[in-house]
Amino acid sequence: MATMHCCCRLLVLGIFVMSLVNLTYPLDNGASWFDPKSHSLREQEWFYGHEQIDPKLMQMRGIHLQVEARRMASKLRKLSNKEIGVTAMQGIYDSMPSIRKQANEEQKLNQIAKNLAVKFQHYLEVLSANKQRVESLYSFHLKQPISQKLDCCNISDSELRLVAEYHSKISNLMTCDLIPPSIQQHSFNPGRNLTAVFQRHIHDYPSIKWQYFISVDGIQNEFPAHNFQVVHGGCPSALDIRHRDVFLGTAQPQRKHVVIVVDQGNSLSPDQLKTAKGIARYILNSLSETDRVGIIGLANKAVYPRDDQCLSKQLVPLTFEAKFFFSSFVDSLSKQEFPTAHSLGLQRAFEMIMNSLAPLNSSTEDEAMIVYISRGLLSTLTEAKDVMETIAIENGRVRHKVVINTYAVIGAGKTVMFEKSFLQNIADQNFEKYDVDRRYSGPVKKGQMLAINSLEDLSSTAGLFYKSFNRSSIDKPRFTLPYIDITGQDLVMSISQPCFHDNELLGIVGVDLHVGDVVQDVTYYNQEVSEYAFLINNEGYTIMHPSLSRPIHSTRQPMHTDIQHFENSQGFHAVRERILGEESGQARMLVSLDNITYPNGPPARGIPLHATYLWKKVPNTPYIACLKTVDEEAIHSELGNVQVASQKELVYHRLDLIPTEHNCMHLKQLGTLDTSTLFLSASAFADPFEHLSTPETKRMIQGYVAYLNDNTKLIRNPGLKSHVRNDVATVSKINHEWKRQFQSSTLNDYIVRRYISTPSGVFRMFPGGIVDKSYDATKREWYNRAMEFPGHVVLTAPYLDAFGAGYIVTISHTIYEGKPAAMHSSSDRVVAVMGIDFTMKYFYKLLVETMPLCKKGDVRCFVLDNQGYVIAHPRLVEPRGTGPVEQRHITHAEPLVANDILNHDQFVRKRLCNNYNYRTIQRYYYFNTSLSGILTNLVHGEHCSRYQITSIPGTNIFIGIVNQTCDMITAFCPCSVMDRLCLNCHRMEQSECECPCECPLQMDFCTGQLLDVDDRNPSCPRYPEPNKLVQVPTSMTSHLKQCMQSKCSEKKTKEECFGVRDCEWCELNKDGKEPLSSPHCATQRVCFAGVLGARTPYGDQAKLLPMEDSPIAESSTPVGPVAGGIMGAFLVLALAVYCYRHHVHRSTHHYMTTAPDTQVRMSQLENEPDDLEPREEIGSGHTNIVLATFDHPSVSPYRVNPNYRRPPAGGESDHGYSTMTPQEDSEQASTTCVEPLISGQEKYKPGVSPTGKTHALPPPPQISSRRGRSPTPPQTRIPEQTCIQQQTVLPSTIPESSHVIANVTVHMVDTH
Repeated sequence: MATMHCCCRLLVLGIFVMSLVNLTYPLDNGASWFDPKSHSLREQEWFYGHEQIDPKLMQMRGIHLQVEARRMASKLRKLSNKEIGVTAMQGIYDSMPSIRKQANEEQKLNQIAKNLAVKFQHYLEVLSANKQRVESLYSFHLKQPISQKLDCCNISDSELRLVAEYHSKISNLMTCDLIPPSIQQHSFNPGRNLTAVFQRHIHDYPSIKWQYFISVDGIQNEFPAHNFQVVHGGCPSALDIRHRDVFLGTAQPQRKHVVIVVDQGNSLSPDQLKTAKGIARYILNSLSETDRVGIIGLANKAVYPRDDQCLSKQLVPLTFEAKFFFSSFVDSLSKQEFPTAHSLGLQRAFEMIMNSLAPLNSSTEDEAMIVYISRGLLSTLTEAKDVMETIAIENGRVRHKVVINTYAVIGAGKTVMFEKSFLQNIADQNFEKYDVDRRYSGPVKKGQMLAINSLEDLSSTAGLFYKSFNRSSIDKPRFTLPYIDITGQDLVMSISQPCFHDNELLGIVGVDLHVGDVVQDVTYYNQEVSEYAFLINNEGYTIMHPSLSRPIHSTRQPMHTDIQHFENSQGFHAVRERILGEESGQARMLVSLDNITYPNGPPARGIPLHATYLWKKVPNTPYIACLKTVDEEAIHSELGNVQVASQKELVYHRLDLIPTEHNCMHLKQLGTLDTSTLFLSASAFADPFEHLSTPETKRMIQGYVAYLNDNTKLIRNPGLKSHVRNDVATVSKINHEWKRQFQSSTLNDYIVRRYISTPSGVFRMFPGGIVDKSYDATKREWYNRAMEFPGHVVLTAPYLDAFGAGYIVTISHTIYEGKPAAMHSSSDRVVAVMGIDFTMKYFYKLLVETMPLCKKGDVRCFVLDNQGYVIAHPRLVEPRGTGPVEQRHITHAEPLVANDILNHDQFVRKRLCNNYNYRTIQRYYYFNTSLSGILTNLVHGEHCSRYQITSIPGTNIFIGIVNQTCDMITAFCPCSVMDRLCLNCHRMEQSECECPCECPLQMDFCTGQLLDVDDRNPSCPRYPEPNKLVQVPTSMTSHLKQCMQSKCSEKKTKEECFGVRDCEWCELNKDGKEPLSSPHCATQRVCFAGVLGARTPYGDQAKLLPMEDSPIAESSTPVGPVAGGIMGAFLVLALAVYCYRHHVHRSTHHYMTTAPDTQVRMSQLENEPDDLEPREEIGSGHTNIVLATFDHPSVSPYRVNPNYRRPPAGGESDHGYSTMTPQEDSEQASTTCVEPLISGQEKYKPGVSPTGKTHALPPPPQISSRRGRSPTPPQTRIPEQTCIQQQTVLPSTIPESSHVIANVTVHMVDTH
C-alpha cells in the first residue's frame, strides 16, 4: 500500500509538473519560439486547458513576478523615451521630408565591380612598369655590372621614421637589400636604380604598401627601406621567410607535389640535424596552399606527423594549419640511435606520390618532387646500389614523373666527397653508374644537389632549386590570398609577375597591397540589415564578408575559407557553381534564418525569407564581386533636403584641434558640455581607407563643417558620401532635447553619456568628446543588439567603459524611417540607433527599488539578457576590490537556475557557430524573449531553493528571483578556470549545463576543408570591434576641470553613493576582507569596487599610506604656512643630527648592522613603491601584466576570449573545470604569466615519447570521427618572458613615477 501510495503521489506530481511546463510557453500562433520580435504578452498567465490556476501559486514571498516585470518594463521605457530622447528623435524623423527611390542593386554591384577593376588596373600598371624597369636594367647589367648593395640589416633606426600605415619605421627615400651571405660579387642587384620608379608609384597610389624585386640569386630589393628588426629572429631571418612563397608561386605557378624526407639517423651531428630541420622549414615556407605536401622523418624506420591513412599515405593541401602542423613535426625530430635506411625513406616517399598523383592515363601532366635532406652516409658498401634500384623501380612505375632534389648537410671540417657524390647520383638518377636497369624507357628528369654548410646559404638557392621541374614561368600576374605582413602585423595581399631576359627567368617583381584599401567598397557597403556585399576569388575563397573583421582590426592570419561556409543555406552550392562559372548573373533561393549572416543583427524570425544573389567578375583579376539581399523592397524612402538648423549645433569631435569655449574633462576623455559633438566614421567617406590613413588637420575639419553647414549646396564636397549631409542635419536636431534633459534630469549622477548613430556612419554624442578615428558605432554590440530587437528597449551586459566610467550598461533603441502618420511597426526600415550609458550599479539600484524584497538576505534578484548574461545581480555589486567579472553568465552566477531552465528547450537553446577569424566553434545560449508566463521550480528541484523567471515585456531581458533558505546546493555548471575550452568538444547536449565556451574549428588535413560535422554550423556574427581612448597631450588637459562633478565625498550614506558615476562606497580595507571602521564614499581611484586602495582596471589607483584606514581626500590640499615652517625646521634639525652622528660614528659603522633595523628610510617613502597588496604566487589566479596598451582586445560576442591558453593536446583530460561557486569567481582563476609560446606555438608542438624514437603529435582529425582536431596555430610569435593578456587593460594616465607592475584582474574593455 505504501508503495502504491508513493507511486500515485509521484504520478500526480508528474502530471502537475507537465502541466506547468505546458503552461509556461503560451506563444502566439505561427510565431517561432526564438522570434525576438514576437513579444505580445497575454493577460492570462497560468492556465491548464480552460481552468485557471490559483494566482497565489505564482507568488513568491508575496511577489507576483509578472507584475514586477511590467513595472520594470514601464521604468525602462520611460528611461528610453525621456533620457535617451527616443520619442523626440522619432518625431524628428517623422517630420523630415522624404523621397521615394527605386532600389537598383544591379547598378550598385556594377559600381563596386568597376571601382575594383579601376583600382587593380592601376596596380597592374605599377607592376608592369616595375617589371619593364628590371628587365631594362638587366640589359645594362650585361654590359656593366649593376651590383651596388645597401643591406637592410645595416640601416639604423635614426634613418627611419614611424609611419602609421606600415605600423613600423621605414624610409621612402631609398631601397634596401636583403642579401644572402654567399652571394656572388657581381650578382644582378638593381635596387638603387629602382628607387625613383618606386617613389613615383607610391606618390601616385599611396595605398601600395611594399614594392620589391627578388632575383633568382636570392637578392631582395625592398621599398620603402626597413631594417626588419621586428621580424622574429631579427633582420637576417627575414631573408628566408619574407615573400618566399610569393617568389616560388610566381616562378612556378603550377600545383607542386612535394615529399620532404628529413634524415635523423645516427650519422648526423646535432648541428647537422639542426641544419636539416631548418632546410625542411625553409621549403615548407616556400610552398603555398595550392601545393600538395607530405613529410617523413627517417632513421631505421620512417615516421610521419601522424600514422594514419592520410598523412602517412598521401600528400595533403598545404593549408595554413597543415603548414604549422608540419613545421611542429619538423621541430620535434631528434637524433636516433640507428643508421639511416635511405632506400626505405625513398620508397615511402614514392608511395605517397603514387597515391596522390592523377592516374597515369589521365590528361593531367602532374609532376612531383622528393626533397631528400641527408648527410648521405652509407652503412654498407652495397647500399648505394640498393638505393638506386629502389629509385629505378618506383620512378618507373610513374613514368619518371618524379624529380629528386637532394640537400647535402655538411659538417664543419669533415670530408664529405663520397657522401656528396652519392647524393648527386640520387639527384641525377644515375642508374648506369651502379649498373641498375631502368624500368621505364622515357628520359629521366634530373634534379639538383645542393651542399649546405649553414642555414645562411639557403636563400641563395631559391632560384635554382625548382628549375628541376623544367616548367616555363608564366608571364602573367599572380594574386595571393590575404595574409599577415610580418613587419607590420596587418593584412595585405600580393600581386607579382616574373621578369625575363631571352626567356631566362631573372626573378619576380611584386607589390603588397593593403587589403583594407582593396576591399573598402565591399567592407563599407550598405550598413543596413537586409543587404550586404562580399568578395571571393575564382576558386571560391572568401576575401571579404560581413562575418569577417574589418581589415583595419585584423591582426592574425585569416582562415582561408570557402564562401559556402559563410553562405551555408541549403541550395547555395548550386548558386556557388554559377557564381564561379558565369561572368555575371543573379539567383534567388529560399533561405533559413539561422544560416544568414547579417551585419547588424537578423530581421524577424518565423517567416519565409528569400535571398537574391547578384554577382559580377572583376575584369583582369581572379575576383568576383557579389551582392546579397533578403526580401528587399523595390522602393524605399530616403531623407529629402534637410536644412541645418544652427551652425552652433554642428561641432566636430576633434576638440583638441578646434576647441569649444568651455572644454572640460569628461572622466578621462577631452569633452565639452556646450553641445553634443559630431563624429564621422570611415563608412561616411567615399574613400574610407584614405580617411583612416590620413591624419586629420584643422583645415580638413573646417572643410567638413563648412560643407555640412552649407544649406546653399555651393561648397565643394570634401569627400563624404552624398547622403551623409542629410543624416548629419537630422540627428543634429536632437541636440536641444539632450541639453534640456541634462539640465532637468534627476538621474545625471548615474548617466555617463547619450549618443545616436546612423547606418551611414554619422555618430553624435553628449557630452561631446573625442572619438578614435577607427571607431564605427555600427560594429558595437549596443547597436547590433538594437537592430536584432527593433522597437524594443535593449540592454547590454556590463562592460568596462574605455573612457573611465568603470563598469557600465547601455540601453539602446532603434529609430524608424519617417512616416507622416507616425504609425510604425518592427518591419519598418531602421535609420538610426540611440543609446545611453548608465553605471552598472544603477540597474541593481533600479531593481531593488522595484522589488524591495531583494534586500532580504535569503532572496536574490537578478536581470539577464537574451543570451543569458547577467545585467543586475547581488554579486556584481558586492565589494571585491578586483571588480566584477564583466559578462558574467547565468550558468556561473546562478547554477541552480541554469540547470533547471536548460530542461525547457522552448525557453533556452544552446547554439553553435563557426568563427573563422579565430578558428573556433562558439557555444552560446539564446533565450526566448516571447515567453509570456513564469518559469519556476516551485514543485520540483532543490528542496530549499526556489526560483521564478519571466521576460520583461518590450525588452530583450528577463527578471528573476531566487529564494534560498539553506546553503546546501547540489546544482553546478562546469566552467573552465584555465581557459575557455569546453568540457567536451565531442558532444553538446541541451540539458547539460556549461558556461559559454569554444572548441577548435576542426580541419580535415586530407581535403584541406572543414570536417563535415563542423561544416553545418552557421558563421558567427562579427565580433564587436575594440576601441581605445584617444590620448591627448597633458598640456591641453592638465588645467581642465571635470565636466560633471560627482562630489563623492558629499555622499554620506551608502544609498546616496551607490551607483553614482565614478563613486564607490568604500567599506573594506585594502586586504579586501577587513571592514573599514569608517565606511565612506570615494572616487574609484581611491576605492575601486568598494575596497580601499584596490587597483583599478585603468591603472590610475591612488597611492595609500601604510596601514591607512581613514577616508582619503579626493584632491590634495596645500600644506599651511605654519605647518610647512614646522616641517622645514624639523627636516633641517634631522639633517644636522644625521650629519653629526655620521661624522662621530663613521669609524664604528660596522657595529650598527647588528642593531635592529627599526627606522624607515626616506628613500622608501619617496622613491620606493608601496606594496598595496601582498604578492601572489604564480597560478594564484591573477595575471601579471604591465598596465599599458588596450589596442587589441579580442572579445567574442559570446564572451569567449580567443587568446585563451589551451592545455597541450594529448595531455590530461582535466582542464581545470570548477563549479564556479560564488566564492570562487573566475577572476580568481585567470590565466597566469606563462612561458613563451605556451599560448601559441609550443602548445601544438609534437611531444616526444619516453623512448625518444617516436613522436606524439596533437592529432589532426580523422575523417570518420571528431576525436582528433587540427591545431589552432598562433598568429604572432610571443617574445621571451611575455605575459599573455587574457583580456584588455587600459593605458595608465598617472605619472610615470606611479606606474606599477601588479597582479591584477584583467578586464574586458568595451565602449559604446
